[in-house]
Amino acid sequence: MRSFSAATVAVLVWLAVALAIDRWVLTPFCATCARALALELKVQLPATELTYPPVSVLVLIVLPMLVLALFLVPWRQPLMGSAWRESFVRWCQPWFWLLVAVALTVVAESLYVAVQESLPEAFTAVADQFSVTATFSVLRRYKPLSLTASLPGCLALALGIFLFLAKGVRDVLRLPGD
Repeated sequence: MRSFSAATVAVLVWLAVALAIDRWVLTPFCATCARALALELKVQLPATELTYPPVSVLVLIVLPMLVLALFLVPWRQPLMGSAWRESFVRWCQPWFWLLVAVALTVVAESLYVAVQESLPEAFTAVADQFSVTATFSVLRRYKPLSLTASLPGCLALALGIFLFLAKGVRDVLRLPGD
């Protein structure tokens, strides 16, 4: 469990660092770059609402992809095709599992919406108190994509995040097992 915890901490630290880079480095020097495409997350629970403010996708996703690509370059065997192939597969792992997390959320929420009317009202009332909203904004004004999921989508997202951390982040960094 220690390696899963290390992967979780690494992702949480990156979310904090990405927010800091976006606010204190990217925005003062290139405000247009920071506003070009941003992602905002809101988690609503019965007792509270957690908001991760809009952060540039350049900092949140593209920068870690580039850093990971540099980390995975086979520096010791630059002419071996198999080393490059393995590096590419390892580079794709976190992004694949991140897409799986989004797909699981969309599928679970779609199934919930399809059968919502046949479920007991008490269940739907509880399920609607939980939600996760991801909003992409272009130039901070135009919001072309906004995804919202209730309790079933939140549970599927939790499963997807677990898979992202366990199979994507931990395995790509090859952190030692338990």
